[in-house]
Amino acid sequence: MRFRKSLFLIGLFQLTGCVVADMDSTNYTSFPYVQTIQKKGQLGHTDIQQRKKDLHACGLSKNIDPEVGPFNRNQFAPGETLEQHKKRINKLESCMKSKGYVLLDFGECGPLKAPTGKCN
Repeated sequence: MRFRKSLFLIGLFQLTGCVVADMDSTNYTSFPYVQTIQKKGQLGHTDIQQRKKDLHACGLSKNIDPEVGPFNRNQFAPGETLEQHKKRINKLESCMKSKGYVLLDFGECGPLKAPTGKCN
């Protein structure tokens, strides 16, 4: 009986050690979506004013300042269906690629607390 209790307690302590490894949720705060759109060859040094002009030319509403928001890849326009949303985002991203931009994964930017330097 003691042996079982000992095993249970050891297992419980090991489990809590794994679950509570990093309590600081700000370690996982991602860069804003707009900063994952970088000019090829200029990662981390993309001209943000030119990127804003290019985003507007590619279909982003002129009422949205992508550097301030609200601009998020997963944000639906009012009354927009999933299919319409996919089509709009694909058009925007394809247009930006045609203008010489690359679309980085959030992980390539790093968390805000530990940036890789690729995103601005």
